Amino acid sequence: MKTVDGKRFCLALPEGARIALAFSGGRDSVALADLMLAAGADFFAVHVEHGIRGENSVRDAEFAAAFCGERGIGLCTVSVDAPAYAESNKLTLEQAARELRYSVLDGLISAGECDLVALAHHADDQTETVLMRVLRGTGIKGLRGMSERSGRYIRPLLSLPRSEIDAYIAEKGLPFVEDETNSDESYTRNFIRAELRRIKSRFPAVNEAVARLAANAAEADAFIDKLAPCPEISEGEARVPLSAFRESVLGKRDVARACAALGVVQDIEEKHFAAVLSLAGGAAGKRVELSHGIVAHRESEAVVFTRGESVAEEFEEPFPACGCGEICGVKLEPVAPCDMRAGDGALYADLDKIPRDAVLRRRRAGDRIVKFGGGEKSFGDYLTDKKIPLRRRPELVVCAAGSNILFAAGVDISESVKVTGKTTRAVRITLIKKP
Repeated sequence: MKTVDGKRFCLALPEGARIALAFSGGRDSVALADLMLAAGADFFAVHVEHGIRGENSVRDAEFAAAFCGERGIGLCTVSVDAPAYAESNKLTLEQAARELRYSVLDGLISAGECDLVALAHHADDQTETVLMRVLRGTGIKGLRGMSERSGRYIRPLLSLPRSEIDAYIAEKGLPFVEDETNSDESYTRNFIRAELRRIKSRFPAVNEAVARLAANAAEADAFIDKLAPCPEISEGEARVPLSAFRESVLGKRDVARACAALGVVQDIEEKHFAAVLSLAGGAAGKRVELSHGIVAHRESEAVVFTRGESVAEEFEEPFPACGCGEICGVKLEPVAPCDMRAGDGALYADLDKIPRDAVLRRRRAGDRIVKFGGGEKSFGDYLTDKKIPLRRRPELVVCAAGSNILFAAGVDISESVKVTGKTTRAVRITLIKKP
């Protein structure tokens, strides 16, 4: 039997870091606490009471206080209401407890209370995690399982089987608490754990086999990451070029990246990937809804992901005769023709050609525009020619006299208000960037 000792442990423990240890009081976190103490690590324990197990939950918190107090380990105890959180967010109790626990740990990192968080996951946990993901239908990324270091989280015991940790606990005579729900197979992980015990009787090297699978998956996943083009992220949207969808494996990776950029890393399933791949191969102007409010829009050269539908508020304001002001995200500035700058991203119109009854508003049915250079056209067809996505059109701010469009901010101006050599006053039209 291999020995779990301080020297071996130190190899996986970064030096000079202030570490928060996620401490439940169970076998694994007790063993890790003892090892960290022996290694002289700079750490404190964090115990999260989930509000699930009544008196036993209180007992665990009291044990954590006693264990840490006797050994001079700093302790931070936080109580959360996992049942209420699960109900309000439509999660299982397991998912709710996990999200709240990591929220507490992430908060400690954000507040600068620690540099790293140590988790007591071991090799059997890794096997359970990978098998659970396989049974739920995972991809290559899910097959990677857990890593010894992921961002600010470290797992120093990940290569060690549960049997060695149990032997260490027995050898040291360390106290611990037993979570009675660990035997409740209505919880998915507990069911997998029980089945795994039976699997090990026939395949004793299952931990090693799953670890190799996870390592191979991690290599393949890293290779796909290098091949897939990164989505372009800006102003609450993620843009994936159509070229990324020529190979489905690369397209799927960028769908996941785009969703992650918009704050969604879970519940993006195979049906969502298939829907986006189909969208990419179809006509521009279509859209599909994914998960957590994410919508994928097919444009002429890309699939654009947004989260949450913004409804453009209707408005109508008189165009200011002075040519100055900020109205509904549009900035107007009077300028002399000599101060106009080509290529600065602004539109310029002849201020004296804008009628007194002109207004700023949203586009409407029946609007028409005289194209720059001549020729009248429906404004909708004009926007199609300019390749303005359908999802952007309701947000446009136009200046109009009746149904005649004089300019559309951020798009173009009409021939009727263009600046000429006879222009004496011009107006500079720009969009105010969102913060």
